[in-house]
Amino acid sequence: MSYIPEEVTIQNQLTDVRINEWLSEEFLKPKWWALILIVLILFVVWFKMIDKSRIREICLFTVLLTIIFMGIDEYGEELVLWDYPIDIIPLFPPLSSINLISIPLIYSQIYQHFKQKKFVYAVLISSAVICFVVEPLLTFLGYYDLINWHYYESYPIYVVVTLCTKGIVQKIMYISNKSSCIRNAG
Repeated sequence: MSYIPEEVTIQNQLTDVRINEWLSEEFLKPKWWALILIVLILFVVWFKMIDKSRIREICLFTVLLTIIFMGIDEYGEELVLWDYPIDIIPLFPPLSSINLISIPLIYSQIYQHFKQKKFVYAVLISSAVICFVVEPLLTFLGYYDLINWHYYESYPIYVVVTLCTKGIVQKIMYISNKSSCIRNAG
């Protein structure tokens, strides 16, 4: 039998506690069903609204944004800055948090509809709405808890991450389009 470090044993115990709590306190309860419904509605509306001719580009933006926000959410929860009291699944809470699902979908619609300078303004305004309206509403409804964090601290993160992600996607699309032109010319 191999040695199991103490921190792994503690993590295993915490996972058991989290699963048992989720099964008894969250799973199939009204807030859990509401979260499922919200997620499904968000995805259906997003898919209906997405510009199908640009679906690869918009999905790339959305997926990159989701990955970055997933990392940020994981750090925030690990450092006990915030918590998501209701999760769709108990094992990887950020993946099922309302913030992680809704924010990339909102920003992807902005990415789709706004170019250059207007995109920046739209991100600045939408980030303010998310931080100072949506997040407090989610807190009031019991889907988001601030522990050692303030709403205003999220604002620069949302803005910078979204603008940088757009820059990355635009660079990828430029390289891809340039490569296609070279291939087609040759």
